[in-house]
Amino acid sequence: MVPDPIPRRRPAAMSRPPHSASHISRRAVLAGAAYALALAGAMWLVAASCLTPERGSRLFDQGHYAEALPLLEAAAGRGSVAASRRLGTLLAAGRQTPRDEARSLTLFTYAAGKGDVAAMVAAGDLTRSLSHDDAAAAGLYEKAVARGDVKAMARLGVMRASGAGGPMDVDAALTLLGRAAAAGDPQAATALGQTLLALSEAGDRRGGTPAEAAAWFEKAAAAGEAEALTRLAELCADGRGVPADPAKAAALRRKAAELGHAPAAYDLGLMYLSGQGVTAYPLEAARLFERAAQAGHVPAMLQLGDMYFAGEGVFRDKTRAVALYDAAAEADDRAAGVACRVFAAGPQERRDAARAARFCAKAAAAGDGASATLLGLGMVRGRLPGDPSAGAALLSQAAWAGQPQAMYAMALLHLSGQGVSGNPAEAFRWCAKAAEAGVPEAKGLLAALSEEEFPSAANLAKAVTYYREAANAGDLEAGFALGSLLSKGLAGEPDFAEARKWYKQAAAQGDARAQFNLGLMYLTGKGGPANDAEALRWMLEAAKGGDAHARSNVATMTLTGRGTPSDPQEAFRWYRLAAGQGYAQAQAMLAGFYYEGRVVPRDFESALVWLTLASRAPGGDALLQRAARAKAVLEKRLTPDQLERVAARLAAFKPAPFDPEAEKDVLAAIKFLPPSARGPGYPTATAQAGAPPPQLTPADPKALF
Repeated sequence: MVPDPIPRRRPAAMSRPPHSASHISRRAVLAGAAYALALAGAMWLVAASCLTPERGSRLFDQGHYAEALPLLEAAAGRGSVAASRRLGTLLAAGRQTPRDEARSLTLFTYAAGKGDVAAMVAAGDLTRSLSHDDAAAAGLYEKAVARGDVKAMARLGVMRASGAGGPMDVDAALTLLGRAAAAGDPQAATALGQTLLALSEAGDRRGGTPAEAAAWFEKAAAAGEAEALTRLAELCADGRGVPADPAKAAALRRKAAELGHAPAAYDLGLMYLSGQGVTAYPLEAARLFERAAQAGHVPAMLQLGDMYFAGEGVFRDKTRAVALYDAAAEADDRAAGVACRVFAAGPQERRDAARAARFCAKAAAAGDGASATLLGLGMVRGRLPGDPSAGAALLSQAAWAGQPQAMYAMALLHLSGQGVSGNPAEAFRWCAKAAEAGVPEAKGLLAALSEEEFPSAANLAKAVTYYREAANAGDLEAGFALGSLLSKGLAGEPDFAEARKWYKQAAAQGDARAQFNLGLMYLTGKGGPANDAEALRWMLEAAKGGDAHARSNVATMTLTGRGTPSDPQEAFRWYRLAAGQGYAQAQAMLAGFYYEGRVVPRDFESALVWLTLASRAPGGDALLQRAARAKAVLEKRLTPDQLERVAARLAAFKPAPFDPEAEKDVLAAIKFLPPSARGPGYPTATAQAGAPPPQLTPADPKALF
């Protein structure tokens, strides 16, 4: 058994004296009062805890912003960190209170300074957008990253990738974005995919393969990140990192567009416009562009403006089109450059001098050399408002800034002396610079200057090179000029074979001079075998284009049966057209037809009219000299009345410009002799009524030529 414990006595010093009943009662009252006071204090603290800032913050977190606002204001005024951040959020968004980003930044900065991580991120965001201080924003993000904030990791990663707010550090960017993406942040996953893709396209091995970027886009897209959906759609459309699948690209863009992502709506609109991956449907394309344009997407505004101009997918509405272009150009300097080109140099129905001047000036001020060039040219030519000298100054500035078209324009200005002092040497210098910059027309002009203004042996050799380069680039004028230079042998021995090649290239593109020269080469056998049929074919092409010399040659070949069976009536038609244009040799031949009266009725008056015109400046031409002698003979045969009518016709004659419609009437008025006609023929309209047709006497020559 365990023995009972030995009872112990309280030490004498610890023993208590006996208490009376009244003493015990007073102690109980005092203890109760103390407890009541403590309880009241606790209740006051509990009550206070239900007021600001905790109650305001709780209401904010529950979405009761109107009720939370005054409580947050009061608590923030007392220095509450939580209330300061929440109030800053309301002010930044303009929710239940006027938007005040400056005060919002102050509140966020205060809360961030007290260690609030979310406030650090918010303060960094506003510091970038409001103060444009990337370095300060990066410092705030770094503090939040040190506290493990995923959003801060994503933002700082993007900045490190681009070098904003500090040195570019791709490795740090990949680390930060990778941590945030692994933690489930869809925006970080999207940014990581974009960074990897950019590195891969630049050949940086750190970027891995497009498939790795696609995997991150897919992860973010699964979380509903609109930007990731759009980027993944791009890869599907191009077949980069994933199998090419235009239909899937359309589906992804549709999902992103439904989430309000304007670039996705724009891209999907382009697919409906072109029929790529979807059935072409301009009406749906216009609807998508409209949605993106309303969200401020500038390319969508321009595209929709083009559709309203053309009436594609929408009713044609120039007013609406112009309004869209205005909005885009006001919002974006690059769009101002597009508007500049449309209003200054677009289709005639879209041109608008006032808008062109405004938007060209806006884009030029932003550094767009092409817009500065258009504005300068428009002012110099009087097509846009402004002083020509100011336009020349703009062109000079753009040329010195390296704008190739402005260099070429300066060359033209120096040649014409418009807005600048005419200086062929300056024209040559600017033209050489424009040619070096790749302006095809400049090479042709430089060759022409080398040939005509500075025709040294070295420059002529260069001219051949410049002409050849310009002709190879499609410059029609250069092709003809090269053929001419080679055939004349100005830069060395004539090279007819090479000249024929370039004439043929220019002739095929419709150059009437080249067609004529090519015809001559086939006719004479220069540069290759002679071929009358080919000669006539190219002469006809030039003749149809209004070349009077070619028309006369076609008439002669048709009359003599070269390259085609002889046809005097067709020959007469071509001679008549060339003669009406003032071509002396054709006038002389036409006079012979009227004198002989074998194809058209004999008409001495008409013969004398054409002989007189042909012999006005015979020079050393044998045919025209014979015409002058025939004129002297024929004048003696006519009566004073006939000579008076001839004089009237000569006074009224003016060489006719090339006018295909008017020439139809000229040809329709020709009266040919019937096939059975023999002898001198019938009276002409110029003969007096009842007078017999003119007859040849034994003293008259049987033919003029």
